[in-house]
Amino acid sequence: MTEKYNPTEREKHWQKYWEKEQIYKFNESSEKPVFSIDTPPPYVNADHLHAGHIMSYTQAELIARYKRMRGYNVFYPMGFDDNGLPTERFVEKKYNIDKTKISRSDFVKLCLEETKKGAEGYQKLWQALGISVDWSRTYSTMDKNSQKISQTSFIDLYQSGKIYRAEKPIIWCVTCQTAISQADLEDEEKDGELNYIKFGDYLIATTRPELLESCVAVFYNPQDSRYKNLKKMKVPIFDYEVPVLTDESVDPKFGTGLMMVCTWGDQEDIKKWEKYKLATRPFIKPGEKINILENRKTRLEQLQAAGLLEKSEPIKHRVNVHERCLTPIEFILAKQWFVSLLNNKKDFLQRGEELKWHPKFMHRRYQDWVNNLSWDWCISRQRYYGVPFPVYYDQNDQPVLAQKSELPIDPRETKKTGLKPEVDVMDTWMTSSLTPMIIGQHPASLRPQAFEIIRTWLFYTMVKSHYQKNSLPFKEVMISGHGLDEKGRKISKRLGSYQDPQKIIAAFGADALRYWATGARLGHNLRYRQEEVQKGKRTVTKLWNASQFAWPHLAHFATQKNFKPQNKIDAWILYQLNQTIKTATKNLENYEYSKARDAIDNFFWSKFADNYLEFIKYRLYQKNDAEAKNTLSIVLLNILKLYAPILPFITEEIYQKIYKFKRSLHRESWPQAKSEIKNPKIEKFLQEIEEIRKYKSEKKLAMNAPVVWKIKNKAMPEEIKNIMNLC
Repeated sequence: MTEKYNPTEREKHWQKYWEKEQIYKFNESSEKPVFSIDTPPPYVNADHLHAGHIMSYTQAELIARYKRMRGYNVFYPMGFDDNGLPTERFVEKKYNIDKTKISRSDFVKLCLEETKKGAEGYQKLWQALGISVDWSRTYSTMDKNSQKISQTSFIDLYQSGKIYRAEKPIIWCVTCQTAISQADLEDEEKDGELNYIKFGDYLIATTRPELLESCVAVFYNPQDSRYKNLKKMKVPIFDYEVPVLTDESVDPKFGTGLMMVCTWGDQEDIKKWEKYKLATRPFIKPGEKINILENRKTRLEQLQAAGLLEKSEPIKHRVNVHERCLTPIEFILAKQWFVSLLNNKKDFLQRGEELKWHPKFMHRRYQDWVNNLSWDWCISRQRYYGVPFPVYYDQNDQPVLAQKSELPIDPRETKKTGLKPEVDVMDTWMTSSLTPMIIGQHPASLRPQAFEIIRTWLFYTMVKSHYQKNSLPFKEVMISGHGLDEKGRKISKRLGSYQDPQKIIAAFGADALRYWATGARLGHNLRYRQEEVQKGKRTVTKLWNASQFAWPHLAHFATQKNFKPQNKIDAWILYQLNQTIKTATKNLENYEYSKARDAIDNFFWSKFADNYLEFIKYRLYQKNDAEAKNTLSIVLLNILKLYAPILPFITEEIYQKIYKFKRSLHRESWPQAKSEIKNPKIEKFLQEIEEIRKYKSEKKLAMNAPVVWKIKNKAMPEEIKNIMNLC
């Protein structure tokens, strides 16, 4: 063994070795039970992968390694989400192009080129990190198979009445120029103004003066006596009459107690428009580009000039924005495709009860999302790049579905006489929600994912599986938190907190970065701290140094696995190892990787390195003690196995140097706890050792400096006294 371990060189070596030897390849003919992982396919053209992504994917991958060692035939593919809006926006920004000014085929070609490059880059990073997927099973959400499965799903749901087409108010992004769904929204606190506008003799307070031209009614609370005689009002500037109606939802304390209802400013407008059968005066039409802030400024200037603006008060209020571009959303009337959700909320809640959640408290987030659903799922997107709807329209605008034998199909490219093709594409989640079917393992054993996509990826997958399979899409779900920067903020380039994983790996090694990633409690956020990465590197170094010490004693030693130690120090370390195996196994079965890591760390650093190795030096060097060698060999091998899912590279390196019973440590079995191992109870002896170390530290003596020490515990066995004398 070399004096120093070079992670840069050796990690690359083992990456190539694992790939060449197909260590992680799924075995179709194996009789082992299958453990399948439905892992998140990342957007390949979103922001570059950062430490937060590393955290989430490493935590899931650790479970894959653990399950292999537990005897499962692990099915672990990797997908890349190269479908939908993020890819379009990336290409538009990179090439500074307006996609409407070039042909659709040319634009799609650019998207495919970029996603291919992105996927190659991501794969290199995952391999550098030691992510043990079966790369022969890689898929993309835009490949032919995924498109076929997605289009088949659409046809099945349409024919079963779960998908419908309707003209109604929908959520619209004026920047991305497309319909979006409720799951695409985020709340953002923004500065605004509450403007008091004169409607004749009355004032109405609104944050949206630009909507005046689409005002269709005015409401007040029926208990508000101030307005009981009001029946009609004239809209200022536009000078047309609207009815004045009552509704108990109006807050008499907000503004003046009068509420302007427009088509449409928010969801309350839509509710009242539908309930009271109000007129329609669209503010925005499909395809129309409008600058809301400029429009608002112009309207306020008009009101001011006409003496119709009484006052404006600054306020802070929460605004729905599109999560992709952070633009405040609008509502328009349009004919779109929808998946029915609102009529089946009870079914979705029941499915959530049936699913096994890790951690359990994440189930509440799912329940809250389902209970707060206000819209059916709008699946139409007015974009170029995405999975096409397998739909044409006849002369009466009635949908005509493609035959399943024709799938995958793009109606815009495959013309049919007398039929008009659907030009919209599907929401990206229409395909991503089918990943258990795309990977061919439905239901999957485990879905690992981050908590912020419970409302999208997890929920939509549950919906699709319930509608199409009448079952859960996966048996268990493991939810991770966010990776944060050192100040506790979301990692982003804009904030200057982006950490390039490749640079971290180059500086500290992949094992060290993986060590940091497994430090979060299940479901909780984790700050990126270089100190924790450095601690990981120190653990790698300590493993190497401990193995260097062991190597000359074990290089030509035949380990006897089932032996009963006579020396109490050997019995003690085997007992401590046994307890650690129990604790680590229990926690990993519950996906509590950080608790497992803490238990392994405590055993390795405190029990093994600080104590046991010191205790046996004399026996190894002076006595060539076979029992000490045997115990050392067993304990070190099991330490490597315990650390293998967390630190795959250094553990493989040491295993190949000293043991090499199999082609890879990662094909070894997980350590088994043994019930017959008893605690030799040498705590009093260990207390004496700690006292000696404390004394030497206080006296600033070297730890190997000889001292005369009087044993305080007279009941200590004679054998332990003899060992004490040697320490």
